[in-house]
Amino acid sequence: MTGFRILREPRQYPAAFWGALAAELVVQTGFGAILPLLPQFVRSHGFPLADMGLMAASYAAVSFLAQAWLGGVADRWGRKRLMVAGGMVETLGTAGFLLRLHPAGYIGCRILQGVGSAAVVPAANALVADVVDEDRRGRAYGLMAAAGSAGFAIGPMMGGVAGAAWGLAAPFVVGVILNLIATVVMMLTLPTTRLNRRPVRMAHQSLSLLLRPIWPYFWVMFAWMGLSGMYDTTWSLYMESLGAGKWVIGLSFTLFALPLLLFNVLGGRLADRRLQRHWIILAGTGLQTMTVAFYVVSHSAWLSIAVSVLEAAAMSLTGPALSASVMDTVSSEHYGAVQGWFQASGTLGAAMLALASGPLLVGHANHPFILGSALLLVTTLGVAGVWRPWRRRTEL
Repeated sequence: MTGFRILREPRQYPAAFWGALAAELVVQTGFGAILPLLPQFVRSHGFPLADMGLMAASYAAVSFLAQAWLGGVADRWGRKRLMVAGGMVETLGTAGFLLRLHPAGYIGCRILQGVGSAAVVPAANALVADVVDEDRRGRAYGLMAAAGSAGFAIGPMMGGVAGAAWGLAAPFVVGVILNLIATVVMMLTLPTTRLNRRPVRMAHQSLSLLLRPIWPYFWVMFAWMGLSGMYDTTWSLYMESLGAGKWVIGLSFTLFALPLLLFNVLGGRLADRRLQRHWIILAGTGLQTMTVAFYVVSHSAWLSIAVSVLEAAAMSLTGPALSASVMDTVSSEHYGAVQGWFQASGTLGAAMLALASGPLLVGHANHPFILGSALLLVTTLGVAGVWRPWRRRTEL
């Protein structure tokens, strides 16, 4: 009922927010549509199987660098202009896969997709802070997270169905169409934001001072998003080690993604309790620590899937509160730059845990979860240890 109550009150959120929300949903759906069949598609076009990791690493590396840079560009160039440009670049990157290219060309396509995504995501999150009042910002970020989760739930299903019906190229056609739709939505619904005309050097000097008191948020983001890189590498093989068949593995992704739609909305409402956000973040990371540790000792695929639903609830406590807290601690002229570095810290965590998970899988499919739970535990205890001085600094 909570989610429906929010959706029945559109006047509480400006049209620009709903435009950003729709763009997030469509972009993530298009991104998810190509993922299931991407390896098979590029392999059928001559891409070496041994270089699949290079394609994933190039996307992560470019996303990290581009997010760190383009967030500040969103402050100087404007949210709408950068998001529309990012949508166009991501469309071109997806369309490139439909051409007969040298294997290196497909890596180039993934790089374009990484740059396009890096232009859209930080600017969209900064735009939410621009147009939504502080007392509703938690719910707004919860809805944005729910839209992303819906995209990841719908996209792979659409891509899989299209690929089964029309061949391996079909998901990329779907991706191009969806990215074009998202670009048009952004052009028609997003406002032209006021530009920050200050010199770049001064902006970066001020930014470095702004980031110092809020580094715990970046620490949490690194660990929290780092788990996504671990799951991308590990989860399917982990479920297989527990005896799960292909349909159960696919179902496990859906059963994790769908509850996020509800939990992110509920987590967003909790995140609007501004004085309690730090405790909400700690509760989310602490609960997720326990769920990830459970995977190490579980011997049942279905029990692990059930616990993953609890993990989805834990993640939904952390995400909206974390995003809203970051935006509450900086001035509006730096929203884009801070969001760029904030998102980049999560991308870096995902890339590093993905790389670390590969060697750990050699021992056993559940070994990466030892690393993941340890990182979350250290993060929870470490952030709790600095919580009081951190709160005093950010409330000044």
